[in-house]
Amino acid sequence: MRTLSREINLNGYTYVQVLSGKRTYVYEQRGVSNMSCYEVFEKNTLEPKEIMGEKYPKREVFPKNDDFGITAWTYCNYNEALEKYNELESI
Repeated sequence: MRTLSREINLNGYTYVQVLSGKRTYVYEQRGVSNMSCYEVFEKNTLEPKEIMGEKYPKREVFPKNDDFGITAWTYCNYNEALEKYNELESI
C-alpha cells in the first residue's frame, strides 16, 4: 500500500508531516507570510482500481475540501491540533 508522502505540495501550500498515528495524521501547512497551521485528519485509504487503462494501487489520500469538519480539521495552534490528534487516536 502506498502511504502519504512526508511532504505534499497542494493548492499552493506545502504540507509537512508532523505526526502519524494508527488512524490519524497531522501535517503542518506552510504558506504565505510564514504563517503555519495544522491539518489533523483521519487516515483514508482507497482500494486499487483501474481508470481508462491506468492502474492505481491501494493508497492513502490527503483529505478533500469536503472532508473538513467531518474527518479533517484545521488548527492554527499546535496544542489544539495535538489535542484533536490525541482524541482521534484514543477512539
